[in-house]
Amino acid sequence: MTSSLQLYKQNYIDKDFERLELFVLLKERYDIESALYPGSYVHITPSFVFPLTVYADTDKRAKRFFADPWVREFVGQNKRYDEKPVVRFHPQDYTDELPEPPGSFDLLISQWAGFVSQACKGYLKPGGLLLVNNSHGDASMASIDEEYRFVAAVTLRSGKYRLIETDLERYFVPKSDVEITPEHLFKIQRGLGYAKTARVYLFELGIDFLKRRR
Repeated sequence: MTSSLQLYKQNYIDKDFERLELFVLLKERYDIESALYPGSYVHITPSFVFPLTVYADTDKRAKRFFADPWVREFVGQNKRYDEKPVVRFHPQDYTDELPEPPGSFDLLISQWAGFVSQACKGYLKPGGLLLVNNSHGDASMASIDEEYRFVAAVTLRSGKYRLIETDLERYFVPKSDVEITPEHLFKIQRGLGYAKTARVYLFELGIDFLKRRR
């Protein structure tokens, strides 16, 4: 077993955290072809499903992982599409400008990496999707951002992911009477308590987003 495979296995397969089925579900429902994954560490799984995936992380182990030629071979062996996979990695902080064109990705992935929804929304296509959890408060942040629209909650039951696209008003209702502001979320750096929660959430970037930025 290569050291890269061991690192991937220890962090994602052994911990039952690969989430391959989640990415397959998103691909089937939303026809996603490209994804940007800031703060990815070595979570290469999205490349099995999306033909173009770009990763960014400051961790030195991630830099070594993506520099290993085996990683591209591994993706090629596990991909679920006909195209040749495109995998790019940027060894940098995602809050700095990434060498990627604005408005060029179908999906932005935010998982345990801070406020990706704010720093990287400009790389999403208008109408593109944000997949986000609330560990550091990023789902809360997206929920109060007028440039995003909440379109689905993702649940996990009996090992199967499910998209909930109706009755979404039940989500993001705080348990306590607190004013939710970007300043407050940046200060506490964690998700708020809500009456109803999901495993992860999907938001759509408004189709006129780039027009407002010109």
